[in-house]
Amino acid sequence: MTVGCFVGFVVDIDKAALAFLSLSVAMFFLIAIKNFKFSTKTKVGLIYGHLILLFFPFVLFTTDFACGAMCMSCQNNTIALVSYSLPTALVLGTIAGFAVIPAFYTFSSRRHTRNKEIMAFVRKYSSLLNIRMPKIYIVDKAKPIAFSFKSFRSAIFVSVGMLDILSKKEIQAVLLHELTHIKQKSSVLKFSSFLMNVLSPLSLLARFHHDTSREENDADEFAIRVQRTSKYVNSAKRKISKVQG
Repeated sequence: MTVGCFVGFVVDIDKAALAFLSLSVAMFFLIAIKNFKFSTKTKVGLIYGHLILLFFPFVLFTTDFACGAMCMSCQNNTIALVSYSLPTALVLGTIAGFAVIPAFYTFSSRRHTRNKEIMAFVRKYSSLLNIRMPKIYIVDKAKPIAFSFKSFRSAIFVSVGMLDILSKKEIQAVLLHELTHIKQKSSVLKFSSFLMNVLSPLSLLARFHHDTSREENDADEFAIRVQRTSKYVNSAKRKISKVQG
């Protein structure tokens, strides 16, 4: 049935080949991330490249549908379809990864902390690490959690439960740990890996898992060097493990 200029989906060999090529390259990116050593920046780029290529076939056929519905000649023109679809996939991936998801964390947090002592501490060591001072958000959860994120503006999130069970020095150890993640951009890699495992069925087939032990050890070592003792890092870990069971 035809409505106006709409003629439905037209699946030809060119579109099928593009979809197959896109999925094949997405799988290649996943295998490369899993089996080869790359810099953090390269790994993050490959992860988002994987996700964009994974969803490119969906965007391609959706654009094909829209071209027919709006009486546009691009429906029967593969080059025109790609010229519309690829930028759309890139823009959507960028917005999701660097704007929408960070905004979700920010707005789901209770407040931006005004604790002067915490702010002064973070400001001091941000300067020492030569990074822009991150915003500090308090997450309204009883479970002790802390994580950091870096997109257009870096941020550290600490739960109410974490603040309740840790001493001043232990909280400082946690903040130093998260500042190191921001400096090394490992927070971006950890989140990007999590995002890929959630959104990509291919990552399940390839059993993708990003080993964060090195990044975690580096972050702990920085906190220990600054505090000149491992006491507070270790006691914070024990308290958190005890509460989390």
